Amino acid sequence: MVATVDITSSPRLESLEYVAPLRPALAADLAIIAIDMPIGLSDDAPRTCDMAARKLLQPHGSRVFPAPPRAALAHANDYAAACEAALSVSGKSLSKQTWNLLGAIAEVDALADDPRLVECHPEMAFALMNGHPLDEKKKTPAGRDVRLELLRRWLPDLADPAYGDDGLDALACAWSAARIVTGEAMTLPHGEVPRDAVGRPMRICA
Repeated sequence: MVATVDITSSPRLESLEYVAPLRPALAADLAIIAIDMPIGLSDDAPRTCDMAARKLLQPHGSRVFPAPPRAALAHANDYAAACEAALSVSGKSLSKQTWNLLGAIAEVDALADDPRLVECHPEMAFALMNGHPLDEKKKTPAGRDVRLELLRRWLPDLADPAYGDDGLDALACAWSAARIVTGEAMTLPHGEVPRDAVGRPMRICA
């Protein structure tokens, strides 16, 4: 899901659409593309940004899944091989949820030298909008209502968007992108941001 917002005057939603593959979105004239996918990938230990985001979202830290090590990317079609690769470098296997995202993570990794691509996390964005983490799960009616109300503080004319919770997550990523453009975004970890073996920052912004 890609939400495009014009922030040249007051924020205005231009489009919300399903885009696959990702490369065509990079052809658009966009200042920042905040994406809910890991970009910098560790070779071994857990990423500091994931641990910091889980701490920020407590008691709902499980909403941040651990990014896979780079060694697992070559095995998007073989769960056992991906687990073995991850285990050999980090001492930990992969969840099925993480493995199911390996193909998309590999797609982003192939494009991640584009400086406009920045990793974000929707639940971190909603927590910052709200002042504290949301207790309501996003797939429940109450969770959708509270997230939609938070987004309407930023986009007052926002209708109930399509695409279920994916649409809300895309709008939260757009909110994060706007804050990156204006210099208001929070970056985890605080302070110096570590980089992975290919020089990409291992950070989450919102």
